Amino acid sequence: MSGKAIAAAVLGVGGLVLALWFLSREVGPFAAEPVALADASAVTLDTVAVRGRRIEASINGIVVEVRTDGDVRLAVPGGTVELRMPETAEVAVEDRLLAAGRLRSRGGRRYVEVDAWSVVEATVRPPAAGGL
Repeated sequence: MSGKAIAAAVLGVGGLVLALWFLSREVGPFAAEPVALADASAVTLDTVAVRGRRIEASINGIVVEVRTDGDVRLAVPGGTVELRMPETAEVAVEDRLLAAGRLRSRGGRRYVEVDAWSVVEATVRPPAAGGL
């Protein structure tokens, strides 16, 4: 075997090992236990350690910005949170939104990749006959 063939084989095996290591962080016996953050605040989402863990978050707030790429900025207690919404989502500024998804971090920016959402609408019912 030539030196180039040996180097190619070593690189190929190394790449395979690295790919398996990255996949094992997501699924499999070595995956970290998922963390669920119910009713998370902006402060909580900003301080939790993302690396190596699957973090599911549910959050609710008021939509303050809808970008052309579909991303949404949500005002929540303690600040704002970026949401990466699916293409099928239709939300508008000032909607109250309940969202659940996976907390992600890229380039120092955190966002929630939304899996499920609901726009909350208030309704007023007239009092029942006979009183409150």
